[in-house]
Amino acid sequence: MGVDHNPRIAYHIGDSPLGRLLIAATDKGLCALMWGDRDQELLEALADRFRRCALRRGLEKPERWFEPVNRFLGGEPVDLSFPLDPGGTPFQRTVWRRIQEIPLGRTLTYAGLAKALGSPGGNRAVAGACAANPVALVIPCHRVIRSDGGLGGYRWGLQRKRRLLSLEEAMAGDGSWRLTPPGETEQAGAASPHPL
Repeated sequence: MGVDHNPRIAYHIGDSPLGRLLIAATDKGLCALMWGDRDQELLEALADRFRRCALRRGLEKPERWFEPVNRFLGGEPVDLSFPLDPGGTPFQRTVWRRIQEIPLGRTLTYAGLAKALGSPGGNRAVAGACAANPVALVIPCHRVIRSDGGLGGYRWGLQRKRRLLSLEEAMAGDGSWRLTPPGETEQAGAASPHPL
């Protein structure tokens, strides 16, 4: 009997305030949190992202993941520091860890993020890492914007990015809540206005 070297990923699709939501996990942690308009679109995105993995419908205890995410999207500043297993290249993982240091209610520019990583002028590479992020919200790439204050891109649609930023701005006004453990203010970047 051979050894199965393909990681197994279990997933569940349900409703959220931002549309259909797919949450997937390995036995190590959350590997995908994706929004879409149709279930088939979400399944195709998951299969494309994790081509070498065995996908299985039926995430064990899906409420463990869905309940806090939907509470957060309802405006409750819930802690979403789940164990993560998003894969990615070493550079992407470095960018994603840095993004997790951006406090709730704040934004950082692609250029600022590149500079903080020691790659001034690496805006395009940083934007590519943001676009490759399979774990929306928990790795809050929606908090990264253009230098001119424009939203830039967002894998799950600019309307969702705009809604997330607006929601988080309102939550941050209610207290010192943070989605992920904070970094130092100088590292995370100062608050930047964003057009809504």
